Amino acid sequence: MSISQQEYENLLYSKLYGCESQYQAYLAEHNEKLNFNAELNYMYKAVMSGVGIEGGFPYTPLESIVESFLKAAKLGLSLDPSEQFCFLRSQYDHSTGLYHTELGLGYKGVLHLAYRSGKVKQIVSNVFYNKDNFQFNGPNSKVTHSMTVLSTSARGNLAGGYCQTELVDGSFIVTVMPPEEILAIEEQGKSVGNPAWLSAHVNQMREKTLILRHWKTLYPAIYSSSLLDSSQIFDDECEEFPFSSPSQGFSESQTIGSY
Repeated sequence: MSISQQEYENLLYSKLYGCESQYQAYLAEHNEKLNFNAELNYMYKAVMSGVGIEGGFPYTPLESIVESFLKAAKLGLSLDPSEQFCFLRSQYDHSTGLYHTELGLGYKGVLHLAYRSGKVKQIVSNVFYNKDNFQFNGPNSKVTHSMTVLSTSARGNLAGGYCQTELVDGSFIVTVMPPEEILAIEEQGKSVGNPAWLSAHVNQMREKTLILRHWKTLYPAIYSSSLLDSSQIFDDECEEFPFSSPSQGFSESQTIGSY
């Protein structure tokens, strides 16, 4: 049945409040102290930001919204947008023709989880150019990277990037990306109008992309249990555009709170 927006808001609050005990139990696993009411309000505002938007969160099953809320608690991460630890995104499933809400990790969330493990000493992310001195020495050896000038315009064309973690035991985990992959993600961001990819800070976006790619290799090495599921491990930076779209147009019959 279809319900009004006010009825949906009431139902959303009820569902989120109803999982408080489980939320607090997940937080206790990491000894994290987050304010439940504040986190609920962050979640509520994020969900309602999708009203009237193609693929918006209110048009996804409430179960997927509650599950995403609990996943944030399971990770011990705040949904406070100013922290930029994690965010919601709406995914379209072509097999079912339905949208669902997922929790995604931002690069700051990745860094927080990495250092919280107690196994990470330092994480470095950087791009390099064809006039730099760069040598990849394998996935478990420190890279060699030096340059004679700081100006990117004098260092030639983009030649790739790397993210390198030094663990507290002195070992290294290294991820490299060729320029073609970095530029493909960059073009994807530009195509959807992500302003960060169109700004003077494009190298910072490239470095964030490298951190997210690196996490796919890093997290199994520093967490013995399955902290994340596959939907939370992704390569590109997508916080700014949380709504995915199907190939066909948006159906106006997609009514808020249709269950």
